Amino acid sequence: MVNKFTQQLKELVLEKVNQIIQTLDTDKQLGFGLIMKEFCEHFALDEMIFQHLYDAYKQQIPELELYSRDTDIYYRREETLHTITFLEKSFSLEEATYHGFLTSCLELSREVLPLGTVVELDEAYFKPSQEHGIPAKVVITGRFIAPQGYNTYFPYCGVLYPFGEMKKDAQIHFTTPLIKNVLHKGYKDQAEEALEIIMKQELIIDKNLQSIEFSTQDMHKLQKEIELKQRAGEQ
Repeated sequence: MVNKFTQQLKELVLEKVNQIIQTLDTDKQLGFGLIMKEFCEHFALDEMIFQHLYDAYKQQIPELELYSRDTDIYYRREETLHTITFLEKSFSLEEATYHGFLTSCLELSREVLPLGTVVELDEAYFKPSQEHGIPAKVVITGRFIAPQGYNTYFPYCGVLYPFGEMKKDAQIHFTTPLIKNVLHKGYKDQAEEALEIIMKQELIIDKNLQSIEFSTQDMHKLQKEIELKQRAGEQ
């Protein structure tokens, strides 16, 4: 049985997909709109389907076959055209629209870890304790942080465990793929679920933002800012 929270998540996915459909030309709206909605009716709450499709997109895999809810799903890439087929129905989207469709559905269906959760970050990207050979552990202290001047947001920020925020602006901002392990989950109740719905509605649907992990432009911009700060600190 689908509870109120998961039903709200599904409604957000369908609202976002409808928003994307409205950007298509009239012929594509008529040809693919209902099929896209039906696809999301079936798989809106299946995060792993969207994750596998996004991984295939990112790795430029030409074909992929998936299975979920007793249904075969086929993905095919032909240059800039991306086609998904299921239940003998299919829809095709150009590069930019397909990217927006996948990333939005993935973000909306993803679990959001609650405050107080302790995570281990991927040492390939974050190595503050490298000299001790200890993986970085971070306590999540904030979610859905949208930096000024960016068209994206950070899903999480936190402080190093067990030190906490030892100096001002010492928080670490990170994305879901950088989480290697969840060591301890924080407290979650209906208020937490309500906040997740509100923030996803505001950032992903109303403001049309996406996680910074999906924006090469903002990732490069952020990297340059970090490098400038590091150089300033060395002087």
